[in-house]
Amino acid sequence: MGSTYQARCDTARTPPHDDWALIAAKGRDAAMPKIIGTYREGENYSFLNIVALGGSSFIARTDDPGPCPGEGWQLIASAGKQGKPGPQGERGEAGARGEPGLPAPTILGWKIDRERYCATPIMSDNSEVEPLQLRALFEQFHSEAD
Repeated sequence: MGSTYQARCDTARTPPHDDWALIAAKGRDAAMPKIIGTYREGENYSFLNIVALGGSSFIARTDDPGPCPGEGWQLIASAGKQGKPGPQGERGEAGARGEPGLPAPTILGWKIDRERYCATPIMSDNSEVEPLQLRALFEQFHSEAD
């Protein structure tokens, strides 16, 4: 039981017999390759374990095959070289030039708040700008001048 035979002639005899050719003998289950993933130094690997390393794939030739790549490993697929660059595409047409933007605002003057030690710029486009907080600067000057 468990083996496979092919009849060599018409026969009433059951295998095994000379009337039959043995195709596959009963035995242990076939060992199957097992994909493990990326190779990690120091891990334990077994016969037919497949690992990836540096863009290539290797299969273990034995249990405890040692460092990969090495004598205990068989290269299955190698990482290829980067291909040559393709041809440069044609330059596209330049789009229409946009309308000129508004001039950048400039500082026309300063509004000074002596109580809070702040100076707020007065802008040419009337935009609001954060005031400069100067108290810490004056305190530093006063302490260094003494």
